[in-house]
Amino acid sequence: MKLITKTILYFLAVSIPLVALCLFLGFHLVNKELEDATEEALWKEKLNAEKLIEGGAVDFILYLSTDSLSKVVETTTVTTGDVYKDSVIYDRFEEEDLPYRILESNMSANGKSYLIFIARTTLEHDDLMESLLKAFGLLLGFLLLTFFALNWILSKTLWKPFYKTLNELKKYDLHANTVVALESTSTKEFKQLNQSLNEMMEKIQSDFQQQKEFTENAAHEMQTPLAVIKANIGLLMQSPNLKQEEMEQLQSIDNTARKMSSLNKALILLAKIENNQFKENVKLSAKEIVSKVLQHYEDALSGKEISVENNITTDINFKLNPALADVLITNLVQNAIRHNFKGGKIRIETKVNSLIISNTGEPLNIKAEDLFVRFKKNYASKESLGLGLSIVKSIVDSFDHTIGYTYENNMHKFSVNFG
Repeated sequence: MKLITKTILYFLAVSIPLVALCLFLGFHLVNKELEDATEEALWKEKLNAEKLIEGGAVDFILYLSTDSLSKVVETTTVTTGDVYKDSVIYDRFEEEDLPYRILESNMSANGKSYLIFIARTTLEHDDLMESLLKAFGLLLGFLLLTFFALNWILSKTLWKPFYKTLNELKKYDLHANTVVALESTSTKEFKQLNQSLNEMMEKIQSDFQQQKEFTENAAHEMQTPLAVIKANIGLLMQSPNLKQEEMEQLQSIDNTARKMSSLNKALILLAKIENNQFKENVKLSAKEIVSKVLQHYEDALSGKEISVENNITTDINFKLNPALADVLITNLVQNAIRHNFKGGKIRIETKVNSLIISNTGEPLNIKAEDLFVRFKKNYASKESLGLGLSIVKSIVDSFDHTIGYTYENNMHKFSVNFG
């Protein structure tokens, strides 16, 4: 959920109850005022009735209204005080029951007792309250709608620098050495944010360049001593005076030096890929590259008695650096051979924009997502450096392609999508 939306929801969560409470209190205050006004009118009519009684105008009964509801009648009951109450009385003119507010009062005059009964309809009062309730409801809706729209517009305006900064950060590419210029704003918090981000990106770019140069220089400098080590080991192994134990030790050292050399080359390749040093992209044929790689590994396939099903009937043309395309497919084929059974099977096929290389083999003993992590091996193998699939992942990521993995029917399936 966006920050603007959350802000508006929080405002609404607070404002709606407050506005509703204000309208509720306002409604009851108006209602109370109307009730007081009605009782005051009844009381004034009672005073007029008392004057009529004192003037002797009452002869057993005196009607005070045309509807005969308000009246003065003689009574034998002698009480004091005024009684207000609500009632529903049938109105013969309206032909329906109507709400009334009634005042009953007793009075003694001229040696007689009188009951003053005054009724005043509250229909207009109820109609007015109903209209007020509707008006309050419309007002509440209008206020909420106006508040929502105004808050949305203001939030969009106030948060515009933030979203502009966010869009600039999305364009930032460390490997491409792009420069992001975050503009200064009049909002203090956003201004501080942009300044901090500019300083942070400058520091990251500086550290990255230093690390990149160190990695490249260290990798290249290691090649020379490794070559010297291998050359000297080769000379020592040709000595006729070596014992069997010494020969085995030299062979072990030679194997280690070769592995270090391969590891060094793999790390250099990874560094070059991540630094975007392979910029030349040409249109290539998946069928041609696969055929060339399979020819290169004919001896390895024969040695493990692995059968190959080359089911590429429809060729795929994709854009990639030629050297990296060879590395990509070579590593996938090499992985399929290395982690296969003796007498196993490799299947190579194409689908829409996808090259799929599958091989028989034991199920994974690591998580599938760890296959492409550097130095993460499925099985501890002296031959494997643990970098082959991570190099494949770096290649496809650098050129906006994707690679997927599944294990079905005892087959490890790697699918490279060039779409």
